[in-house]
Amino acid sequence: MVGWFLTTSEVRRAAVRPVMRVGGVMALVLAAVAGTASAEPMRDSGLASSLDVIVKGRIAPDCRLSGGGDVNFGELTGGQQVEADFGLSCNVPFDISFQSQRGGLAHTTRPRGEGPFAGTLGYTLSVVIPTMRPEAAVLAGAFNSENLIAAKTLSSGEGIAKGGGRIQIRTNRPEGAGLLAGEYSEVLNVTIAPRV
Repeated sequence: MVGWFLTTSEVRRAAVRPVMRVGGVMALVLAAVAGTASAEPMRDSGLASSLDVIVKGRIAPDCRLSGGGDVNFGELTGGQQVEADFGLSCNVPFDISFQSQRGGLAHTTRPRGEGPFAGTLGYTLSVVIPTMRPEAAVLAGAFNSENLIAAKTLSSGEGIAKGGGRIQIRTNRPEGAGLLAGEYSEVLNVTIAPRV
């Protein structure tokens, strides 16, 4: 606290004036100015009449997928279709990649088949993802399972995720004598990466 003792012949007044910036922060100096009591207004001393305040913040890029799990086609007759929704939260533009581990639904022990019977059943993967750019748009693609052995990537361009997407898998018709009896499986990897 600053206090002044005044005499009848003398008045002190406090003036707050901006001075140079120190480390990005405006420093203020409180000065006691001696003077005699008068009714004169303070003269313009040429000091700045405005002050800039710089405010900064940051939000880290964040992309997350949710959902997944098992899809059971039951008896593989071909031409079957399943759909699965997944959650997608991404606050920046993103790339989403799809990769097949086996190139189709493959027999667990004989993926090359045996005799006239095939050991792998191909499928078509279709994906639809609503985005905002800031106007609404749709990111979509379709891939054959054989081509998904090498990952395939869709880019949202300048769009961000609107909240989720939908995957559709449609199995091909078996060729020749059909499929070898047994269990079939496939793992589809979906990867999301923010682009900043």
